Amino acid sequence: MVQGLRLGIYLHDRYRGDGNFTVSNSESLNFIRRLKLAEQISLAVSVTPIRDIDPENYRVVVENLGIKLFPLPGWRDLAQSIVYLPFSLGRILKAARGLIKSSDILWLRIPAVPGFFFWWLARKQRKPLIIHVAGNVLLSARTSKYKGLRLFAVKLASYALHLLMRWITCYGVVLVTGGELEKLFSTHLYPAYQLDDILLSEKNLLAPRKTKGQAKELLFVGRFDYGKGIELLVDVVEELHVDFPALRLRLAGSGPLFEPIRKKTAERGLGSYVKLLGFVPSTGPLQKLYRETDIFVLPSDSYPEGFPRVILEAWAQGLPVLATRLGGIPYRIRHGENGLVVDPGDRNQLRDTLRMMIKDDTLRYKLAQGGRETVKSLTFEHQARRIRKLLHKYYPNLGIHP
Repeated sequence: MVQGLRLGIYLHDRYRGDGNFTVSNSESLNFIRRLKLAEQISLAVSVTPIRDIDPENYRVVVENLGIKLFPLPGWRDLAQSIVYLPFSLGRILKAARGLIKSSDILWLRIPAVPGFFFWWLARKQRKPLIIHVAGNVLLSARTSKYKGLRLFAVKLASYALHLLMRWITCYGVVLVTGGELEKLFSTHLYPAYQLDDILLSEKNLLAPRKTKGQAKELLFVGRFDYGKGIELLVDVVEELHVDFPALRLRLAGSGPLFEPIRKKTAERGLGSYVKLLGFVPSTGPLQKLYRETDIFVLPSDSYPEGFPRVILEAWAQGLPVLATRLGGIPYRIRHGENGLVVDPGDRNQLRDTLRMMIKDDTLRYKLAQGGRETVKSLTFEHQARRIRKLLHKYYPNLGIHP
């Protein structure tokens, strides 16, 4: 930790606040804090007002961390932040000025419309920048619920934002989540470096379990949001349950589609083998859930994935992974070696591949072993060493040493 150094962080995450507590279950802030780059940290993030927060249910409670907060309006998603930008610009600029004034170096986690204003004001004041691109904005419009002219405007703005991000990433240290984004944002003059902002430790990696016979427990962990493919997965499991009556699917997470999906599964009488668990704390219960699972499934069909943390978590817990060829996923999952991938939204492929994994215990063990070998080089210790080396190389005057 550099004494006296002040780090300002802008996150495109969605936090919640009730006037007393500002909370989140995202690990982005905890990852940056654990790097121990600076003595003081300030944070700008979107905060959605809700009532009566119980801080015990969240991984991050800003008020308990000694962090100065600059709250932004509570947008639901990227599309909404674009639509309501004219009404939010004043608050964005106020937060950006406050954060930059309180910081010696800025970490901007994008894509997000407000991120441009933080970048622009930081550049004007010649502040050192870390730009972390964590998702493909071109995919975001596909998950939008807007229609007609609003949808057209969102698609146009998303493309414009992508071009703007290409320009932004010509300045500062550029970190990207996943191989797809590395390919999009790297040039000979301005390279981008892959980052997996996850808190997996080398000592916590578990060996794959050898399970005999058919798999019984399937698991999805993630946000219940448009483009995540959860409804498609439920449909596929309903089909497979006819041939595999012991099969069970557990869905862990929260989000705007949680209640609609819960209602649909209840109406279809799937409650005996499709379990919606809600948010599961990562400190203990989630690890237990992973260890009770035979196959981890991430069926995203249009969500703007970089490379999902949950795949790394599943690998670290010794699980075989089935995912889709979306975002940065096919750049790291080598089909047949450390996981299996199918085309996004392809019901038949998802069903048939899952059927094969359920029946073949040798294949499951092979994939789990491959996943564990992959995640060995992606632990927090490895990421931290790499980031500190980059910052020492690009900004030697800050005093950050490898």
